[in-house]
Amino acid sequence: MFSPQFLTEVRNKDPHLALLLEKIIDNLNNLSQHAGFDPSGKVQPPEPHQALNVAAGTDHVHIAITDNSKVRKNVQYFAEWSANDPAFTNPHVEHLGASRERVLALPAKDGNGVPIQYYFKSYGSYPGSDPQSRHTYFGSKFAPTAVTLTGASQLALLPAVGSGTGRPDGSQSGAGLGIDLERPPLGPKRSPAPSRA
Repeated sequence: MFSPQFLTEVRNKDPHLALLLEKIIDNLNNLSQHAGFDPSGKVQPPEPHQALNVAAGTDHVHIAITDNSKVRKNVQYFAEWSANDPAFTNPHVEHLGASRERVLALPAKDGNGVPIQYYFKSYGSYPGSDPQSRHTYFGSKFAPTAVTLTGASQLALLPAVGSGTGRPDGSQSGAGLGIDLERPPLGPKRSPAPSRA
């Protein structure tokens, strides 16, 4: 947040300018609080969630986050699911926005008809913060609980592609909106087309 510390000196020299600057500072502070950022740097992420619950059906799961911590109205919730990988090396990201729950349609079996074991975790973020680095697992971090669906749906899942400014190969778990403000373009740049003269 901007601080009005320098305003005393300005107020002594030019009271009207000081009033204008004070109004601008108050408006910026108010805007940043509502938007979830700090004009002078990053805000602290929200506290870790107390629990993540998952109910499984035939071809759907219902995920619900328990978050009893103090939060601001611009909190963003994320859930990640991983197919057959409790280490979450290539997780799929679900941006829940302000909601703490979602019903997800997931295939019960892979493209070869083999049942898939799903693993889930959650974390929070503000638009102006890094995502919470301490994730909440369905089960525990070292022993996530596998979820198996009972339906007959089959799908060869595509590889994850990540979220926000995180790596686009899906290998950066817990990125949420992103840790870096900007991600540079990836891959070789194309040479400009030859001009027609």
